Amino acid sequence: MTVVAVTMVRDEADVVGSIVANMLAQVDGVVVADNLSEDSTREILDELAAKHDGRLVVVDDDDPAYEQSRKMTHLAHFGAEWFEASWVVPFDADEWWYSPHADRLADTLATVPARWHVVPAELYDHVSTGLDPAELDPVRRIGWRRRSPGPLPKVAARYRPDLVIEQGNHGAHYEEFEPAALGPALVVRHFPYRSVEQFVQKVRNGAAAYRAAGDRQRADHGAHWRQWGELLERDGPDAVAEIYRRWYWRADPREPVRIEGEKQPPLLYDPAPGIL
Repeated sequence: MTVVAVTMVRDEADVVGSIVANMLAQVDGVVVADNLSEDSTREILDELAAKHDGRLVVVDDDDPAYEQSRKMTHLAHFGAEWFEASWVVPFDADEWWYSPHADRLADTLATVPARWHVVPAELYDHVSTGLDPAELDPVRRIGWRRRSPGPLPKVAARYRPDLVIEQGNHGAHYEEFEPAALGPALVVRHFPYRSVEQFVQKVRNGAAAYRAAGDRQRADHGAHWRQWGELLERDGPDAVAEIYRRWYWRADPREPVRIEGEKQPPLLYDPAPGIL
């Protein structure tokens, strides 16, 4: 049984090397679509591909529009056919996947009975803090995480020709039948917002991608990217940086905080396992 992981990336140079290297250790093949990166993301991916003897395939995505479901579904079919895979793992460039039950997540998927077609993965957000060490690699640096998983899991899906990856990679369905979903069996450590500079650039790229999609993307998708993009255009990077400092950074992660009336519990120090 073969497992392929697929992703699309843009300007993720600070983290993409670690994330893709980890996924190569977890599955049999990886396909990455580079979406017009302007930093060193592509050079990092090409170097990794050269070291992994055909197990990492890097392709170009020259469409600036954010249409994740369509693009990830295409990559899922391309990757599954290229590697003759039985399972597809759609992932983002800031997600560190692993199995708590085996050395490789591919080994866990190999044990899933045939009646199950979708396997959820619990997703835990990591948060930058004032206690983080001086380390360039965000996966090594950001050891504090939120105590509870996010409300929307990620998924791995058994490959079929009618597979559709849903928006955000939070679900998968099939056009010809209703799949059965197993309980969460995998885990994702999520490193979405890693510095002020990275957050501002992510807002800039995200807002531009939704604008490029136009009416091909539902108006209720990516509402925060659209709002933050308008804020960036109107008030500049400092206004967006304030959002990062208020919501996505903790001076002391050991203490609870209250943000705009919302109580946030202390974070948990629990670095991602198996850091290479």
